[in-house]
Amino acid sequence: MAKKTTANSKISAVNNLVRTVKAHWNEPPEGRYMPYKEIVSYAGGGIGVKFLAVMATNMILSATNVLIGNTLGVKPLHVYIMYFISVIVNIPLSGIRANIIDNTRSKEGKYRPYIVKMGIPSAIVTILFVWFPYAKFGALFGEGTIFGEEKAYVVTCALVLLFNFIQNFFYYFFTEAYDNLIHVLSPNTQERADVSTIKGVVYSLAPSILSLAMPIFANLLTNDNLYDIRLYRYIYPPVAIVSVILSIVVYANTKEKIVQAKTHVIQIRFMDSLREVLRNKYFWVIAMATWLGFLETSMTNVLGWLYSYGGICSGPVYSVITLICQNAGLVGMLLAPIFIRLWGKRIVLIGTNVMNIVFIALMLPVVRTIDMTGADTSAITTWVPLILLVVCYWMNNLMNAFMQILTPSINADIRDYQQYVSGERIDGMFSTITAIGGLVTVASSGIVNLLYDRFGINEATASRVLNDPDVMNKVLRNGNVVKDVIADASSSSTAYFALYDGDVLQTVCGVLIIASIAGAFINVLPYFFYDLTELKQQGMVKVLKIRAFFEDFGNNTLSDDNLVEIVEMVDSAKKLINEEVEKVTKDEIKAAKKAKDKAAVSTAKKARKAKIARNLEIQLAPFVLKEMSRFESELGKQELADAQMVYSAGLSGLRETKISDLRADLRAAKALPNKTEDEKEFRKYRVHFCRTRLTARKYLDKYYPNGKAILVPDEAPLKALLETEKSYDKQEDALYKRLFEVGEKKDKAGKKAVQEELRALKAKIKVLNKQIRAELDKQADYNRVAKPYMDAERLLKQAENYTHFGELEARYRAIKAETASAQA
Repeated sequence: MAKKTTANSKISAVNNLVRTVKAHWNEPPEGRYMPYKEIVSYAGGGIGVKFLAVMATNMILSATNVLIGNTLGVKPLHVYIMYFISVIVNIPLSGIRANIIDNTRSKEGKYRPYIVKMGIPSAIVTILFVWFPYAKFGALFGEGTIFGEEKAYVVTCALVLLFNFIQNFFYYFFTEAYDNLIHVLSPNTQERADVSTIKGVVYSLAPSILSLAMPIFANLLTNDNLYDIRLYRYIYPPVAIVSVILSIVVYANTKEKIVQAKTHVIQIRFMDSLREVLRNKYFWVIAMATWLGFLETSMTNVLGWLYSYGGICSGPVYSVITLICQNAGLVGMLLAPIFIRLWGKRIVLIGTNVMNIVFIALMLPVVRTIDMTGADTSAITTWVPLILLVVCYWMNNLMNAFMQILTPSINADIRDYQQYVSGERIDGMFSTITAIGGLVTVASSGIVNLLYDRFGINEATASRVLNDPDVMNKVLRNGNVVKDVIADASSSSTAYFALYDGDVLQTVCGVLIIASIAGAFINVLPYFFYDLTELKQQGMVKVLKIRAFFEDFGNNTLSDDNLVEIVEMVDSAKKLINEEVEKVTKDEIKAAKKAKDKAAVSTAKKARKAKIARNLEIQLAPFVLKEMSRFESELGKQELADAQMVYSAGLSGLRETKISDLRADLRAAKALPNKTEDEKEFRKYRVHFCRTRLTARKYLDKYYPNGKAILVPDEAPLKALLETEKSYDKQEDALYKRLFEVGEKKDKAGKKAVQEELRALKAKIKVLNKQIRAELDKQADYNRVAKPYMDAERLLKQAENYTHFGELEARYRAIKAETASAQA
């Protein structure tokens, strides 16, 4: 009977799940923003993105890149030099990407257009990289040397560097578009964490599949040599094609949802967006952790080296090991949202990084126990340390999997904060500053290469090893003889052959683990300064909604749906502002379960969920009411006074203040007290206000020299161009629909005619986009100079709009009355 009840319960659960999925396939659940179709597409298509990410990352220069170092045979020092050059070149490239993204004006959104546009060239570069005939360069370019190295070697290095320049632009554009897309698919931070988990679980199949396939194919094709170029040539091309196809799924089935006014148009210059991001304290916390944690990944190659050079197990066993270690990521990603709900991102962030230090440290005695000679067959020096090492790697991957969920979720929160303090979504600039900060990582990553060279991975040691009969005749535990593996290897690498010496391998692995321990410790320190809680984030989103609401009201674009949402939000906050948060326990649920009363259990769960939701609204009420009364506070009054002063002086008044006086004002603002929260907030505002006026005054001399009058750009040409753009969009949609129809009918003549119309229309769109950019550039120059005046005008208008909330409430009551009357 019990079994039957359990079976019925499972069937009921499955049926409920099916009904829920059907109900919310195209419409999101209440309080959420993403329908299930969008979640499935984002996560499922992410497999393709992750496939390409794994392959592209393997070919992008880093201090410890094994494909370039071990397979193509580029010396560690030369890898580092090229890595340094690549990072330098990537800084302006990232700036270009940032400016494109931050000023994107597309009906497809801020990120979606680039998932396909950048994915295709990235896949092509990946295929070309592994298929270039590096081994034939000697015959192609002849004998002789350049810079003291063989011509073929120098050409290989140059080609690797060229591929990296190209891939740095396309791949990073592609992967940033996909990763950052979650930031704008939902403003709900918990939903973003949940979807990131689903995405992570699904797209982690990609590295799992590749990790499983590589040792199997290596066993079949390359004598278990994971660093043979032939291995990559067989696997990467078909996977790259699949990657592009799956990324199209993401583009086709997602929709961006940014919380901002309908009429808001962004046109911001590079330096202006850079200046705004530099004010984001939370960005600096995460960036510092990234830059300073350069050593943490030093131990990444240890397990692979122990397999390839130490022969600690066979190919099939290593495939199982890599699969097991990959599955740790699945467990971590499933646990991450639960832990985030229980303790919040900050605690999980710090806790997982501290645990990482522990498990990396445990690897050190384990590696030192492994017998590297192949002679000792006792369990204590073979299988036992291997199992313990796998456990440590598994736990390390588990901790790192939390970061796969935390990172996009935290980055999305940081961008919400950026919009909260600056009023603009300038997501792209974050990547640029990260790239600039990458110089810190480059400079410090040289330590890893020095460790390689210092402890045995160099030409001299490799030469000794290649002439050592004991090493060359050594039979590895996987059955391969070292000299046979080297003879069959399709690789020009020499330095890494030193690792076939067990003493060198054991020493280097130990040193890298110690370096990782140090890196993990340094990495965790900045996270103690991260205090952007889930409550703060949700409060900011409510404030952003209120600001967008009043901006739409001022521009006569306010919808009834938005009106209802904001008025009900404010009414709820007023009712809850004096309420106390109620303690939530599971006592009622436990009691109902003990009584075996299913209905009571369900009721208790719903009641607990309602209490949690109510407690959250109580905690968010102060954010709502503080924003609604912002101009009644001392800070708000100061903002209005400053705005009135600037606005009354007019555009011509911007020239009247001397730069020296503005600098003095900025110094005075920086000297203001900042001990209490109110003092800090007031000082921060005054510094920003004074700095904005000073910056605008400098731009005034640049764009309007010699007393030239500041003229407000005529908006009529831009509006006309934007209307034309809408018309072209409709024509383009109609033509693509016709193209599909004639294609279905196999009408070749009709298809050719439609394609000609499309080409003509795209030519017009190209010209139109240039005209729009020119008009926007004029507006951008004016915006830089007139920013204090425009900010003042906007603030005064915003304050005026806020005074109309009473009449908006009356409009809301009328709408509700009409709805009730219609339903009666």
